[in-house]
Amino acid sequence: MIEFWQQCTNHLSKGLPPTQIKQWILPLVPLGFNEEETEFHISAPSRLKQKWAQQYYAPVIQQFIKDNFNHDARVVVLINAPEAADIAKTITDSKEASEENTISTVATEQVSSSQTPKTTLDVVETSIAPVKQVYTTKDSSLIAQPNHIELIEGIEVEIDESGIEEPIEQNFSQQISTHSPKQHSGKGKHQPDTKVDFIYKGILDVPASLKSVYDATRLNPNHTFANLVVGHSNELAHATAANVVTHIGQMGYNPLFLYGSTGLGKTHLMHAIGNEIFQKKELRKIRYIHANDYYLDVVRSVKGGGLFEYNTQIMQEYQNLDLLLIDDIQFFQNKKSTQEQFFHLFDLMVSKNKQVVISSDTYPKELADIDARLISRFSSGLTIQIEPPELEMRVAILMRKAENHPIIRLTDEAAFFIAKHIRSNIRELEGGLQRVIATATFKKEHEITVDLCKEVLKDVLRVSNGLLTVENIQKTVADFYKIRVADMYSKTRKANIVRARHIAMYLAKELTRKSLPDLGEAFGGRDHSTVHHAVEKITEHRANDRELNHDLHVLEQTLKG
Repeated sequence: MIEFWQQCTNHLSKGLPPTQIKQWILPLVPLGFNEEETEFHISAPSRLKQKWAQQYYAPVIQQFIKDNFNHDARVVVLINAPEAADIAKTITDSKEASEENTISTVATEQVSSSQTPKTTLDVVETSIAPVKQVYTTKDSSLIAQPNHIELIEGIEVEIDESGIEEPIEQNFSQQISTHSPKQHSGKGKHQPDTKVDFIYKGILDVPASLKSVYDATRLNPNHTFANLVVGHSNELAHATAANVVTHIGQMGYNPLFLYGSTGLGKTHLMHAIGNEIFQKKELRKIRYIHANDYYLDVVRSVKGGGLFEYNTQIMQEYQNLDLLLIDDIQFFQNKKSTQEQFFHLFDLMVSKNKQVVISSDTYPKELADIDARLISRFSSGLTIQIEPPELEMRVAILMRKAENHPIIRLTDEAAFFIAKHIRSNIRELEGGLQRVIATATFKKEHEITVDLCKEVLKDVLRVSNGLLTVENIQKTVADFYKIRVADMYSKTRKANIVRARHIAMYLAKELTRKSLPDLGEAFGGRDHSTVHHAVEKITEHRANDRELNHDLHVLEQTLKG
């Protein structure tokens, strides 16, 4: 049974990020066949996981049993079966024993092999790491889209309309005693301290001897690869960042240009690169800086008489860096002297194989009022887009963040509820969770439920319930293409504005129940035939235009979540 289930979970886990495997597959426990051997039973710890597994995983497991054992059996997922705990412990013990045997075998082999000296060729071969080819995500076909969204949305409807049954009660006193030394008696319940701090995981541990050196890098020790949630929207950016650490400064990886809307994790990824290089590569000449702070440094380096000096002490510090991480490069807009200085610094660092990592809210070639020479250099390395997180990833982020709290537990249903209604960016998602946790702490509650989320996030729900309006679609499209909302109603025939207007009409037709005449009125009193023509045009071009299809996917993800 144990061997079979290990093969089965490996099969289910193919292509899934570790966070999703931990959240949805590992909690499942095999119970075995019924007496007639017509059903294979599995236990799930909650109703949400039971519904997910029954609808999505059960058919896969059923086919797996048929393929490997030539046996037809219906897969049934039960909720918190009594015998599940004992079986789960048996599986865990078996895994630990297997790992110990593996470690023992490897140790024996290492001792044996150490008696034979390695040749120079052996050393060279083991030191070469494989290079993973990475491409720009402008081509949306390179990213596999999740298969679980339809199922998750089905569960969400139950949460919002008919209500999912309350999760099976668990004894939290044991959990509290494990994590918190502060316990208060009273009617058999533990009352949490309202000032309990988070136990943050994955923080970079900087030795005291390097504290002053690390502070000079301006890196944030909280932002590491260890606490970055990876999903379909950022998996390519994550893989690329890891390769930049391995091949720092090498051609093809320099510069790394990350772009995407605000709050999607670009800054976290940049700090993660810096922290990993500081720790693993032991390079100390690292600097993270916001573009506006770099501009202020340039201003301070200007000498009297209005003449610009490149060899001031401030600028020399930049020239000596091994790694420069510069955030929000779009703030260089219209700052000619700053652009000139950065152009020379960029060329100097790249020529010496020093790594440059840049972030922006815009694709390099779409940056406004930036020198063409700089834009050309930004595009010379790797350009990677970070997209809005899909629902699965938003849930994973919430669950990971909630794990840091020593007392309060976030239920699966509550995580889905928050993720459904806060979908614009990760920063707002975490902010919503913080509000709910703060309220739960104040009320001395150990568990975050859907009802508590509804109470705390009333204002968010009001905004969320009105998201799919024509006005919101117009604003979202206008922000995406960097035009004014007023251009949606205007009579201008500029190509970029017409394209954005047609896309907004297409999305409004697809995502709202407005009639064509109503949509025409909403777009500046246009005739319904104009809207019909725009919808047909975008529909036709979407099938053949990869860039348009990618833009529409991002916009739909932003609007629908």
